[in-house]
Amino acid sequence: MAIQLLKSAFLCSVLLLFAGCEKWADGVVREIEFPEHEPEIAATVVLTSGDTEAVACLYQSVSNLTDQQSNIPSGVSARILKDGVEVLSWAPGDTGWIGQEWDKRMMHVIGLDAPLDLPQGAYALEVTAPGLEELTATAVQPPKPTPAVTYSAGVDTLYDTNDWSYGEEKVRDVIAFDLVNSVGQRDVYGIQFLEGDVQGLGDTAWYVTAVNQDDLDLDPRITFNSACACYIIDDQDEDGQSLEGINFDRYGYPNAFEDWRLPLRMYVTSMSPGLGEFYLSIDVHLNSSGNFFANPSTVYSNTSSGFGCFGLASKTVYTFD
Repeated sequence: MAIQLLKSAFLCSVLLLFAGCEKWADGVVREIEFPEHEPEIAATVVLTSGDTEAVACLYQSVSNLTDQQSNIPSGVSARILKDGVEVLSWAPGDTGWIGQEWDKRMMHVIGLDAPLDLPQGAYALEVTAPGLEELTATAVQPPKPTPAVTYSAGVDTLYDTNDWSYGEEKVRDVIAFDLVNSVGQRDVYGIQFLEGDVQGLGDTAWYVTAVNQDDLDLDPRITFNSACACYIIDDQDEDGQSLEGINFDRYGYPNAFEDWRLPLRMYVTSMSPGLGEFYLSIDVHLNSSGNFFANPSTVYSNTSSGFGCFGLASKTVYTFD
C-alpha cells in the first residue's frame, strides 16, 4: 500500500508539472539562492596498531554547486595529542601519493621508525591551515582484541550439483571465535580475510578475499561492509548483546586444485566507535546513491567542521596454513 501511494504521489506531481505549467507559473516558481559556501578543513585520519606509516587525508571543502576540485590547503599541518602531549605530527611538506596506480591521491604521510603502538586512552586531533578555522576531533584507542580462535579443517563435505565450475565436491572449513562485549561502551569489530598466493620460498602475496558472504546473512550480527572491505560486528552499544560463537565458513574444491587449501590470514580489528559508525554510514550512503526510493543519507563525521573522521583501531593477525 505504501508503494502504491508513493507511485500515486509521483504521478500526480508529473501531471501537474506537464499539464499545469502555465497556470501555476506565477504563483509557484521561485528562485532560491543558496548561501555562499565558506571553505572548511576536511580531515580523515585513521590509525591502526601495526601501521608502518601514518597517513592523514587533509583537504579543503568546496561547494557541490561548482566544478571546483577539493585541494590540500596551503600550509596545512596536523598533530595528534594524548593528555596534551604531542604523539604524531604532519608538516605542510609531508605529502605523498597514496593508493593503487589507478586510484591514487595526494595525502600527508610520515614514515614510522617502529610499527604503530598507541596506548589505550583518549587522543585529540588538531588540524590548522592559514585562513581556515581549526579542525578538532577526539577518539579513543581500543584495546587489542584477543579472541580464542579455532580453525577446523574438513568439517564436512558437500555435494553441489549446481557448481559446474569446480565439480561437485567441496569441503567446508570453519573459523570460530568469541569476541568481547565490554560493559558500558560500544564495541565494533572488523573481520578481514586475506588469501595467500605462494610464489616461492618465503615469497607470498596476500589478497583480500571473501569467505561465505551470502551465508552470513543467517547471523544478524555480521554484515559485509564495502567501505572497509571487511565484515563488521557491532554490539550496537547493548551490553547484553552476545558476541560469542562467531563462525565463518571457508569452502575449498579438492577435485579442482592440487593445492586447494591456500594459506589464510584473518585480521580481527577493534575500532573506536566513531570509526565503526563512519564505515557503516559510507556503506549506507553508497547503497542508497542512485536509488529514487531510498531515504537521503549522510556520511558520519566526528570532526568539528563536520567533514571527515578521526578513527583509531587495534588489530590482531591470525595465520592459518
